Amino acid sequence: MKQTYTTLIFSLLTSLCYSQIITYELVQSWNVSEIQNIYSENAIPDYAGDINFGVKGYKVFYLTPNEKDSLVEATAAIFLPENNGFSSPILSWQHGTAVSNMGVPSAQIDSQNSLGIIAASHGYITLMSDYLGLGEGEGDHNYCHSETEASAIIDLILASKDFAESQGVGIGEQVFLMGYSQGGHVTMAAVKEIEQNYTNEIMLTASCPMAGPYSMSIAQTTMLDVVYPNPGYFPYVIFSYQRVYGNLYDTPEDLFMPGFESLFELYDGNYSMGQINDSIWAIAENNYEILPSDFRPLDMIRTDYYNAYLNNTEHPFHLALVDNDLIDFTPQAPMQIMHCNADDNVPYENATMAHNAFIESGANAEEITLIDGGNFNHNDCATFSVISAKIWFDTMINGYESIGINETVIAPEKKLKYVMNLIGEIVNPETILGDLILLYVYDDGSVEKKINMTSNRY
Repeated sequence: MKQTYTTLIFSLLTSLCYSQIITYELVQSWNVSEIQNIYSENAIPDYAGDINFGVKGYKVFYLTPNEKDSLVEATAAIFLPENNGFSSPILSWQHGTAVSNMGVPSAQIDSQNSLGIIAASHGYITLMSDYLGLGEGEGDHNYCHSETEASAIIDLILASKDFAESQGVGIGEQVFLMGYSQGGHVTMAAVKEIEQNYTNEIMLTASCPMAGPYSMSIAQTTMLDVVYPNPGYFPYVIFSYQRVYGNLYDTPEDLFMPGFESLFELYDGNYSMGQINDSIWAIAENNYEILPSDFRPLDMIRTDYYNAYLNNTEHPFHLALVDNDLIDFTPQAPMQIMHCNADDNVPYENATMAHNAFIESGANAEEITLIDGGNFNHNDCATFSVISAKIWFDTMINGYESIGINETVIAPEKKLKYVMNLIGEIVNPETILGDLILLYVYDDGSVEKKINMTSNRY
């Protein structure tokens, strides 16, 4: 039976403050045997890490500011290791684009949330924010708005520390951030804000932004004029930035071609991105005889509006995009920027621009690395990117031996059969450019996980 707990501390406070969990609910628990079944059902490779603990999954409500700096409730999922017996690191996962309130972590605290459960079973305190305005949170979601993305993550990290201790879970100093797609943008936003303003509260150990639109004003806008698999992303950005900045248009008709201005009502949390895409394609075909196979996001925009945007660097839409670029700082903690070069949703140029900008601004080239995941599209790149990021984090955990992360000791008589990357391709580690996690397979069936670092820092 589910039980809901409300923290009594709020009856003692005269005013609310940031970083507070105000209610929480234990949704589900898993023992070690049940987690092993999750490994099997999801074909999780053994090298992803050893199962050491049972796990409890919680839905939490916490406080974070909206675009008007007013405190509102946001929701999240937290997965805690049971009886961990040591100081657990925090792993904060930032999810990809979600429009439906049923597509966020707090609505998926079940055995399908393999990342949350498995990471916690390895010893991590695993945090998964829904972000502002999604799930059962208050207000609307500000899609790809870096300020409220960052605050939603930081406030959850700060709030989780007291929460974990209240549940009998030891908590350490280390914090790891990882996210894919929009989650890559969120991760980068959180890294920037933590390193600039929260170094006394959060010790950022490492981060892995993956396939994120870090260059909203340049790299990502190239997708406006191409056939795009998710045209619903564009109105999501427009409606969000209009809510935040208030000056992109006077009425939606100023920007959108007739028919498309009605899309606003589909972003109320009750529709999936697939349903929104279908609506856009239907409007295009019925109103303008443009087939889905030919439709570009640009086909939604009035020509005069688009020309004004192209010809004026002070245009409100351009300024909003620039305000949410995330390549204008110098990361300090180790960072792996992961991206596949055939990404059809988020151009690979986002990753190269970010990495080049960071190195040019003085970042440590041995610590801030770019990993090209290969010739894969946005969806196919996701799974192995996440596994790779998690394994990289494992190598940095303080006292990782005590949580059983298994690094095989290779006996002298073993012979190397081949080396492969995390997507199963046979590779030659001596010819690989950049930093990459590789699997060394030996003739006795054992596998050794190594990080092939050009810097040799491991």
